[in-house]
Amino acid sequence: MKREKPDLFAALLISLMTNLLLGDGAGYWARLGLLSFPACAAALAGVAWLFARSWRQVEPLRPVRWLWLALLTGAAALELLRLWQLLCGVYPGSLTLLGVCLAALLPVLYLRRVSAIAQTANVLLTLSLPAGLILIASVAGGLRVSNLQTPACTAAAWGQAAAAQMVVYPELLMPALWPDHDKRGPHTAARLAGIGLAVSAGLQLVLELYFGAALPWQENPVHTAARAGTFLLFRRLEWLQLALWCMMVSVKLALYLYAGVRLLGGQGCKSENNAVGIKRLPVYFLLVVSLCFCWRQTDPERLFAAQNRLTAVFAAAVIAGGGFLWLCRSQKNC
Repeated sequence: MKREKPDLFAALLISLMTNLLLGDGAGYWARLGLLSFPACAAALAGVAWLFARSWRQVEPLRPVRWLWLALLTGAAALELLRLWQLLCGVYPGSLTLLGVCLAALLPVLYLRRVSAIAQTANVLLTLSLPAGLILIASVAGGLRVSNLQTPACTAAAWGQAAAAQMVVYPELLMPALWPDHDKRGPHTAARLAGIGLAVSAGLQLVLELYFGAALPWQENPVHTAARAGTFLLFRRLEWLQLALWCMMVSVKLALYLYAGVRLLGGQGCKSENNAVGIKRLPVYFLLVVSLCFCWRQTDPERLFAAQNRLTAVFAAAVIAGGGFLWLCRSQKNC
């Protein structure tokens, strides 16, 4: 039954965690983030649920589907650029952009079927938990409560914390594409937003306890903390950690590809455990790699911020358009 109707919730969580690992750090202090977490999680869950409800109204419109497809394609290229930037920071000058693209895209050949995405994501999620616990234990000696920052709770500070947490990632909107109604309902939206923000706030707390006020100026803070840990074995297995992160990006790229196929198929794509046609893969690979080389001279973090703004605008437009179409159809039925 699981192979017939695989659950992609773990893959969505892995994708959200990848955003945290590839980023330079959150734009807020842990204290404000933890206090604003409940309201931000509820707001993000509401956006995801409203988007899923509105998507049913606008899904027949081909331009809307193509616009979302373009956003996902650009997001896939951006993930490869961010991975390349992280690996270049670890091993300067030793990795080419093409090599990183091939390392992340080739596993997508295996991840063409949805059940393969779900199974691989479950394995990665299982491995990520002990890896995170080992990392915390490794840096436990350097965690200091005195490192926690106590900024003034001004309106600007609250707004900064809320803006940094309430990012509408593509993963929050993807359940709208799943054919099973239960998997795109409010329960899924609440779990996805809640767990995603909880991991983000928890990671931010650990990093702030370790780095203190120097956290905003750290490049790749998660990897820097892992390298400075006290467990020699953990530092020697650095290649395994990087391989795990690369595989997480591959799952994200496969998830984007599957979402794109559903967008191309529209309402006619009813089978959830379908495999992506092998003929589509070269087109996807060429598009993503071409965008990577076009954007290689641009700061990935600037592109990432622009992508987040575009995704938020797209979600707002779909919610507004879906509500308008629903009202029009309700008037006609009266």
